[in-house]
Amino acid sequence: MAHHIYHTRGIILGSAARGESNRSYKIFTEELGLVEATAQAVREGKSKLRYVLQNNAIVFIDLVRGNETWRITSASEEESVDFSGSENQKKLFARVCAFAGRLLQGEGQEKKLYLDLRALADFLKTDKLPRTLLPTLEVLTAMRALSFLGHIDANAFSSFLNAGDFSKELIEQFAHVSPKALLAVNDAIASSHL
Repeated sequence: MAHHIYHTRGIILGSAARGESNRSYKIFTEELGLVEATAQAVREGKSKLRYVLQNNAIVFIDLVRGNETWRITSASEEESVDFSGSENQKKLFARVCAFAGRLLQGEGQEKKLYLDLRALADFLKTDKLPRTLLPTLEVLTAMRALSFLGHIDANAFSSFLNAGDFSKELIEQFAHVSPKALLAVNDAIASSHL
C-alpha cells in the first residue's frame, strides 16, 4: 500500500531521543499545523538528516502518515537561522519556539502563528534590535501567539496583532504597553494551565 507523502515547510520546535538511534520531533508545519514525527536512525553518524533536523531549524520536510505516527522521509534546510552571531537573538527565538510548542495542541493549521514565527526569524536575522528591546519583543510574540490561538483577548493591543509585522519602531511603540501586555500574558498562561 502506497502512502501519500506530504511536502511542507516547517519549524522544528523540539526533539527527543527514541530508542538507540531514532529521534522524535515536534514540527510546526505550514500545511498541517503541529506534527509529532519520528526520524529513523537519525542519531547514527552516517545519517544525512542529523544535521538538518536541529531544534529551531526552518526546513522543507517530507512526511508520511503511518498507522499511529508520522514519519520523516526527507528534509532539507529551507533557510539558515543564523542570527549574525547574536547569542541573545538565538536564545530568544529558541524560547519563542519552545513557548509555541507548549501552546500548540495537535494538528490543525495555525497560519497566523506560523507566519509570525517565520517573520520573527527573518526579523532577528536582518535587523539589529538593541538588546534592551529583546524582552519587549518576546512579550509581543507571546501575546500574539496567545491571541492567535484564542487564549487571550488582546483587543486592547489590536494595533500590535498583525501577524508577521515586526519593525524596530513597532517594538519601541509596544514598549509603552508591554507591562500591561505582560500581565495579560501571565494571566492567560495561568488560567489555561500552560
